[in-house]
Amino acid sequence: MTIEEVLKKATEGGYHIYGSDGMDTYYEGASNEYSAWTRKDNESTFVIAVEETFLDPAFWQALGKAMGWSEEKASVVIYRVKEPEWQSYWHRFIDHLAEGKTLESFFERLPSPEEKEHARNH
Repeated sequence: MTIEEVLKKATEGGYHIYGSDGMDTYYEGASNEYSAWTRKDNESTFVIAVEETFLDPAFWQALGKAMGWSEEKASVVIYRVKEPEWQSYWHRFIDHLAEGKTLESFFERLPSPEEKEHARNH
């Protein structure tokens, strides 16, 4: 998946950003560096660095919802504590960056909901 596809998927799962004054917005699109959000009151658009978005747990929760990740505790155990599947992906993302890899390379390997369903059935 591309960064734009991942951001679109997260908005489908309920991810949302409000203007600095709390004004409602809608998602316009994204590049590999920024996502664009437009205010509903005056149609002005502002951009957010995608790195900022990927640090937001609400992004990962919404992406998990859209991707069909389990809301239940995942089988992955970190420090003997089970975590939701979205959180497991978030931790993998951070580890991926810590290894010097790129945002794009993480999301390129992220299986789509269709691929995940196909893998479960075969």
